[in-house]
Amino acid sequence: MIRTRFLGTVLVLAVATTACESDPIAPDAAEALADDELSVVLTTESGASDLRGTTDNSDRSNSLFDRLAVAIPGFGGMYRTSRCVVALVLTADADVQQAVSVVHAAIESMVVRTCPDGIRVEPVRGQYTYQELRRLLLASRPLNTIEGVGGARIDFQENRLVILVSSRAVARVVLHALPRVGIPEEAVLFQRDRKLERPSTVTTPLR
Repeated sequence: MIRTRFLGTVLVLAVATTACESDPIAPDAAEALADDELSVVLTTESGASDLRGTTDNSDRSNSLFDRLAVAIPGFGGMYRTSRCVVALVLTADADVQQAVSVVHAAIESMVVRTCPDGIRVEPVRGQYTYQELRRLLLASRPLNTIEGVGGARIDFQENRLVILVSSRAVARVVLHALPRVGIPEEAVLFQRDRKLERPSTVTTPLR
């Protein structure tokens, strides 16, 4: 893992270890970051504040993640792992040094208050780019018509699309509908009762 220290920066984004590591994952830890300068960026970019896509048609060309996606080939998003430490998700073909440099330049002025002594940026490997995850998020909107589906968001730590469901039975219905909307099963996690589950677990018998 490559680590780079910068002066006068920090990025605030979800929680925890590395992309695609633990299962299940508790998303509620992100609430503890509410006072950090970029928590609103994470919420906006992940779609967590707009689970049903009411602002899908708004202009995103000037959003932080969209600008970074243009500047960084292989950019998969970012999330915070601890105070003043940021995980930068990159796909295999990304230029790590170039990506870290671009992120530093993009966010430096946004976070001078939170980490006056600088931050550490930790590149982690992801399968999907941010733009791919955004396309999956938009493609998921017809699934909102299924009873028991509460919408969808992007989980940058897991590098997956998260679909909110009220039960495993609903998750199974969604699973069968994924090919119809062009979403691969391996790109999806289900959130049920504030816990994330992989598709393989929702096909097991209910207890």
